[in-house]
Amino acid sequence: MKTFINILTGLFLLTSCANIVAPTGGDKDMSAPRLLNVELLQSTNDKKTKTIIFEFDEYIQLNNFENYFYISPPLQGVTKKQIKGKELYIFLDDVLDEKTTYQVVLHYCVMDYNEENILDTLSYRFSLNDTLDTLTLSGRLEDAYTLNILDNVWVMLFNEDISDSLIFNAIPDYISKTDKNGFFNFPNLKYKNYKITALTEDDFFYNKNEKIAFSDSLLNPKLDSFIVLYAFDPTFIYDSLVVDSIVEELDTIINFNKDTISKEQLSNFGNLEIYTNKNSSCIFQLLQNGVVKREVYFSQKPYLIKKVKAGMYNLKYISDNNQDSVWNTGSWSLKIQPEKVVNYPAEINIRSNWDLELDWTIEY
Repeated sequence: MKTFINILTGLFLLTSCANIVAPTGGDKDMSAPRLLNVELLQSTNDKKTKTIIFEFDEYIQLNNFENYFYISPPLQGVTKKQIKGKELYIFLDDVLDEKTTYQVVLHYCVMDYNEENILDTLSYRFSLNDTLDTLTLSGRLEDAYTLNILDNVWVMLFNEDISDSLIFNAIPDYISKTDKNGFFNFPNLKYKNYKITALTEDDFFYNKNEKIAFSDSLLNPKLDSFIVLYAFDPTFIYDSLVVDSIVEELDTIINFNKDTISKEQLSNFGNLEIYTNKNSSCIFQLLQNGVVKREVYFSQKPYLIKKVKAGMYNLKYISDNNQDSVWNTGSWSLKIQPEKVVNYPAEINIRSNWDLELDWTIEY
C-alpha cells in the first residue's frame, strides 16, 4: 500500500489558462490543459520507487515527450510515464538525495486530447526534506556569430571542483534546456560555485562539429542572476569577404564606362561613417535579408564605408582581437571565447548621394 510522503509546494509555471471545454457545436477550445493538482507518492515496500501524479482539468495526451522532458539534477534510473484519463503519472526509479531539490520539467510535453493545444510551460519542484533550495540562475543562449537564439539546447552546471577535461565526459550536477526564446533557468540551486556549459546536440557529451558554449568564470547563484552564453563550432573556419574590393572595382567600372552609365546609376550610392566608443581592429558588415552585401575591415578609426549602394541594411560589428581581419571562433581546450559580434538595433537607410553619420555605443 502506498502512503503519502511529505509533499512540498511545487513550482507550477503555466503560461496558458484553460477554460471549461465548450459543448459540441460551441466555440473551438483554444486553451491548453490546466493543472489542478500534483501529488508525490512513495511505495512503502521500495524506497526507490516514487510516483508523481499531475492532474489536469481535461483529458490529455503527450507531445514529443522524450525530446522535452527532463529532471534536474538528472537521475541514474529509468523514468517512465503513463497517462490515465486526465492524469499523467511519472514513475521515478532511483534513490533520491534527501538534501537535494529536484526540478521536474514538462515544458511542451502535455496537450489536450481533442484539439491538441500544447501546455507551453509546466514544472514541479520538490524535496524529500522540509527545505527547498531556491537559489536561481537563468540566462539566454545565442549563436556566437549570427546571434540567433538557440532553442531546446542542453545547458549544464557542474560543481567547481570538476576538472575541465572531464566536463564533457561526465553527468552534470544540474541541467536545463533553452526554450523557444533561447532562455534557460535553474531554480533549485544550492549556495555553491558552478561551472556552466552548453551543447547543441542531444546528449551531455561533446561530439565533433556540434556547438558549445561556456563561461570564463565560476558562477554563484547568490551573486549571479543572469548570463548570456554564446555557442560556437570549434572547427568552424570563417570565409572572409573582408577585402573591400567592391569600392575599387566600382571606381574602375565608372572610369571606363562614363559614357554608358547614367547619372542616376552614378549617384545611386551613399557613404556611411560610424562614430562609436570603439577604436580598435574590427569588421563592419552590411546585410540585407541576412545576406552580407558589404564587409569592410578597419584597423582603427575613422570607420568610413564609401560607396554603399542605396537601400535598407542591417549593420553588424565584429571585434578583431588578434588583428587578422577575420572572425575567429572559440576553443574549449584553450579556453578562448569567440570574437564578439554585435548587431545595430535598427535598420539603417543608405540614401543616394548622401552621407549617413551614425552614432553607435557598442557594448558587450
